[in-house]
Amino acid sequence: MLKNSVFLVCIKKRKATIVTHCCFQSEIVMTRNHLQGKVAEMENFAGHLEEIFLTVEENFGRREQHLEQHYNDVLQTLSQRYDERAAGLEEEKKSKLEALYRQLLACGQALDASKELIETAQEIYRSRDKRLFLKVCPDLKLSTHLELNTPLADLSDVKTMMDSINVVPAPSAPVINPQMPNSATQTSLRVCWSLFSDDTVEYYELYYRPVLEDMPADSTLPSPPVIKQRECTSCPEAALIRWESGNTNPVDSYNVELSEMGTDGTESGVTESIVAVPTCQCLIQLQTGQRYLISVRAVNIGGPSDRSDVIIVSTTGTFFHLLEETAHPCLSISEDGFTMFYGDEELSISAMAFDDNTFTRCVAVLGDLIPVRGRHYWEVEVDDGTEFRIGVAYMDTERSSYLGANNTSWCMRHILTPTRHKYEFLHNGWSPDLRITVNPVRIGVALDYERGTLSFFNVDLEQHLHTFHCHFQSYVHPCFGLDNPGALTVHNSIEAPEYTFT
Repeated sequence: MLKNSVFLVCIKKRKATIVTHCCFQSEIVMTRNHLQGKVAEMENFAGHLEEIFLTVEENFGRREQHLEQHYNDVLQTLSQRYDERAAGLEEEKKSKLEALYRQLLACGQALDASKELIETAQEIYRSRDKRLFLKVCPDLKLSTHLELNTPLADLSDVKTMMDSINVVPAPSAPVINPQMPNSATQTSLRVCWSLFSDDTVEYYELYYRPVLEDMPADSTLPSPPVIKQRECTSCPEAALIRWESGNTNPVDSYNVELSEMGTDGTESGVTESIVAVPTCQCLIQLQTGQRYLISVRAVNIGGPSDRSDVIIVSTTGTFFHLLEETAHPCLSISEDGFTMFYGDEELSISAMAFDDNTFTRCVAVLGDLIPVRGRHYWEVEVDDGTEFRIGVAYMDTERSSYLGANNTSWCMRHILTPTRHKYEFLHNGWSPDLRITVNPVRIGVALDYERGTLSFFNVDLEQHLHTFHCHFQSYVHPCFGLDNPGALTVHNSIEAPEYTFT
C-alpha cells in the first residue's frame, strides 16, 4: 500500500512539471510574437521615414522649378517693358531730329535773306525812324524742345507677379496609418494618413502601383559594402564617407548609420541613419569635437544587408590622407598615408611611370579634397635641410608645372642658399618680398573658405608668417612638394590653435 502511495505522488509531480513546462513554452511563443510585431512596427516606421525623405526632396524640387518659372516670367516681362520703352524713346528721338532738321533748313533760308534784311535795316536806320526799325527786325528762336519725355514705367504687373511667389516651405511627408480590417473591397480601398507638424497644405496627391503576385518573397539580400577608409575625410563639422558596393546582387540605395562614442570608447545606444543614399559616398554633417562610429548598409527589394565594418571618425580637426595616385614617381608614401619621402637615387625619365593624374615636373603630391566650407587646419614637419613647397591647389592644377607657379595653386616655398634660408609665398609665379629670421621646422596651415584666406604659421613660436587673400572658386586639395631629397610629414586631425584664426 505504501508503494502505491509513493507512485501516486510521483505521478502528480510529473503532471505538475509538464503543466509548468507548457506554460513556459506558451509565454515564449507570446513573447516571440510580441517581438515580431515590434520588429514589423519598426520596419514600417523606417519605411515611413524613407517616404518622408523622398517626399520632401520631391517637394523641394517642385518648389524650385516653380520659383524658377516665376522669376523667368518676371525677367521676360521686364525685358518686354525695356523693349517697349526703348522703341518709344527711339521714335521720339527720330521725330525731334526731323523737327530740328526742318528748323535748320528754315534757318538756312533766313540766312540767305539776311543780306536784304541788313540792307533794309541800314536804310531805315539812316532814316532815323527807330520804331520802324524795331518792327522790321525778325525775332528768331528755337521752336523744338530738346528734352525727351520720360514717363514713369508701369510695373504694377511685375509687382503682382513678385507678390504671387509662394515662399511657404514644402510640407513634411504624411504618414500612412495602418489599414483597418475589412476596409478594402475588390474595387476600392480606404487610405488614411496623418501629419507630423502643423504644415500648410493645399491638397494631397495619392500615388499607388500594383504589386506583381509572382514577385519573389525571398529576394537575395545584398552583401555589406566595404568602406574605403583611406579615401574618407573629416573636419570639425562634417565627414565625407566613401565605400565600395562589393555586390553582384542589385542594390537600390545605401543607408549610413552613425552613433557617438562615449568617453570610455563604447558606442552610445542612439544610432542615427541616413537612408536612400543613391551613390557610394555621403557627406554627413556632424558635431564638433566628437568621435563617431560609422557603418554602411546596402539595400534592395529584399531588404538591408548586414552593416559594413565600422570606422571611427573624429571631428577634432581636419583629417585627410596623401593621394598616392597623384604622387611624382620619385616620391614614396608611408603606409599610414601621412609621410612622403624623396630619395637620393635619381631615376631616369624612362624608369618613371607617369599618367594624367601624376605630377611630372614638380616632385609633389596632393592630399584628399577638403569638400566642406568653413575653417581647416593642419601642420607640416620638415628638416632644416629640406627644400619644400606646401599649400593648397585645385584638382585641375597643371601637373607639368611647379606648385605656386600658376593661378591654380598657392604655396609657401623654402630654398637653401649658401648664406641663408630663403622663403617665398608663391601664387601665379609671384611672391611678396618677405624675410623670415627664424627657420620654422613645424608649420601650421590654416584654410578659411568663408574669409578667403590661406595662412602659414611657425608653430613653435606661434608666429604668423604670411596670409594669401583669395576667393576660392571651388574646393581645394592640400598640396606638398620636395625640391631636394628629404622627408615631409603631415599632422592632421588636430584642433586649430586660437591664434590661427584671429
